[in-house]
Amino acid sequence: MNEPDSPRPLVLIVDKDDATRARAKEELGAAGFRCQEASSPPAALQAFRNERPGLVILDVDDADGFGICRALRAEPDGAELPILVVTSSREEADIERAFAAGASDFATKPIRWPLVRHRSLFLVQAGEAFRRLQRTLIGLAESERRLSDAQRLAHVGNWQWLVERDQMLWSDETFTILGHDRRTKPPSWSALIDAIHPDERASVEKMLRASVRAQRGWDIEHRVQNERGEMRFVHHQGHVDIDPLSGERRVLGTLQDMTDRRANEEKIRRLAFFDSLTGLPNRRLLRERLGRMLRYARAHGRQVAVLFVDLDRFKWVNDSLGHAAGDRLLAEASSRLVDSLRATDGVYRTPRSDSNHVLSRVGGDEFVVTLLMQDDPELVAKVARRILTALARPCSIEGKEISVTASVGISLFPDDAGNPDTLMRFADVAMYHAKSGGRSRYQFYTKELSARADRALLIQGALRRALEARDFQLHYQPQISARSGRIATLEALIRWEVPGKGAIPPGEFISIAEETGLIEPLGAWALEQACRDCRRWQRESLPGVGVAVNLSPLQLRKPEIVELVRRTLETTGLEPRFLELELTETALLQHTNEVARNLDQLKEMGVRLALDDFGTGYASLSYLKRIPFDSLKIDREFIRDLDNDAGDRAIVAAIVAIARTFGLRVVAEGVETANHERLVREEGCDAMQGYRLGRPAPLAATLRLGTHCGVSLDRGDVGLRPGRVR
Repeated sequence: MNEPDSPRPLVLIVDKDDATRARAKEELGAAGFRCQEASSPPAALQAFRNERPGLVILDVDDADGFGICRALRAEPDGAELPILVVTSSREEADIERAFAAGASDFATKPIRWPLVRHRSLFLVQAGEAFRRLQRTLIGLAESERRLSDAQRLAHVGNWQWLVERDQMLWSDETFTILGHDRRTKPPSWSALIDAIHPDERASVEKMLRASVRAQRGWDIEHRVQNERGEMRFVHHQGHVDIDPLSGERRVLGTLQDMTDRRANEEKIRRLAFFDSLTGLPNRRLLRERLGRMLRYARAHGRQVAVLFVDLDRFKWVNDSLGHAAGDRLLAEASSRLVDSLRATDGVYRTPRSDSNHVLSRVGGDEFVVTLLMQDDPELVAKVARRILTALARPCSIEGKEISVTASVGISLFPDDAGNPDTLMRFADVAMYHAKSGGRSRYQFYTKELSARADRALLIQGALRRALEARDFQLHYQPQISARSGRIATLEALIRWEVPGKGAIPPGEFISIAEETGLIEPLGAWALEQACRDCRRWQRESLPGVGVAVNLSPLQLRKPEIVELVRRTLETTGLEPRFLELELTETALLQHTNEVARNLDQLKEMGVRLALDDFGTGYASLSYLKRIPFDSLKIDREFIRDLDNDAGDRAIVAAIVAIARTFGLRVVAEGVETANHERLVREEGCDAMQGYRLGRPAPLAATLRLGTHCGVSLDRGDVGLRPGRVR
């Protein structure tokens, strides 16, 4: 059909009489119409479909005139088409028949053309007005639908309350949010108030009524609850309108369902502030809570204790059983820590239940407990002992019973520090001291510990630089055959001297190297250097004398160790039988299938294996059966009082007997006196090592042993004197 702004509406004239069509065209053209003619029903339908006229003038006296009228009405765009029928009949029945067929208006013959022109203009204008109204109504309906859809998608509902009439209207989404059925509970002020959660109903209603009285808006969040008890969070906004003529108050409100957003925000908050494995607060949340706790303690004269809990040898569980088993162990440890903390641990109460003690997971196997209390360090020690006891109980992981102890470091506010970061750092320092002191113990922070930690940090930095510059030396201490008195093996001992600071004890920097992973490059350097030195002394002065090199547990667990040893032997040209690798019992306590494979391959290569410090590491005797050792080294602890302590002598005799059972060579460490030397010989040891027989010395002194020194086995003085090797 024509657009509303078309300058000349199109009229279709349907009449079989040529003269009538010509006159109609003349009259209507003068009135501003464009005209299209059709002389038959088929032509009329085709013209309508092609041209879409704004008006049809139809002579129904022609054959099937009423039929073409009905046909036009049945067309897709024919429902609102203005149709002016022309008929010669003046009978009321014929007029009704015309309207029944779809006529919009009628004119009788003879045709009065001024009247036809007037009615045609009216019908076209009325049709255009109707179509504009229809488009407006459709637009309004579409806008309403879109608004309803938008509100539904955004979970936003709106309501209106005419205060003086006490009439209320709710949108569909408001019914949904409040959980009401419009059929059983029509909208009202009381229904809105009843939907508010009982815990917040009185305060929210008071605020809403005050806003209405004061004619001001509001913007709040609260909960609503339906009759089934289902709860939702809503963002509730509104304002008050006043009709300027009647003065009537109209309250307009919106409700946005925030439940899903609250849930998503909670998920995000948990990801940001809580550990995903244990559900405990993480380091970030701990720091915030600890900051609040310190402010409270400072204002009320209270004390805060920070307990840093670290699981001992947890890495071994991950390496041997896998990370899934490690995660289960961490979950079990966190559960035991929660159970070990009691309400009475924090002797001072605050309104928040989580303020007197907080447990957090701050690292892989690291947990932190904070206590708010009165001045009572013994309470802190009591909690630490309870934690150690709870964690020490064996637990079953993948069908294996595992005992994992813990080390606990403790710092106190305000005695040790006044801010969260420093308290955490001091507790960490104390924890490391507890771990180095034997594990499964707790340690309070002291300034001396901080000085040690600072020194350790300096050593760590210097250690990295020294590795790059190769600023280390190897000293060698002889193992002497108890039967022949000859040097059997020289043990390589690493030494480090820092310019301006002097020698750093191996016991100090080796442990730091192990903790930082620097032991691997350091151990690789020591292995290659020892093999090169061994080849040199074999060529120059000590033919047939091998070298013993200590291997750290960390190196032993790496599959690369076998290739490292093979490559080192090939590079240096040392025969495998002259290399002895010494392992501590600690390495066996972390025994894994990977370790067993590495040791088997090293043994197949021809390398000798020695178990160092035997008797101090609590290794199972079954390891002696499963691992292809060549030697046992008796720890110096059992040699020191050998001439005075019958128990030590019995232990030495037992170790020798065990070694004989497994066909192992026995080396006694710590031989410092003539009595030591005599007694270890009597107990049947195969070799001896200690200051009486030779102190660790640089390579140059070692090379002189073969041509200028002999071993004195019958004097009580220092073991090396001029002479020859016997």
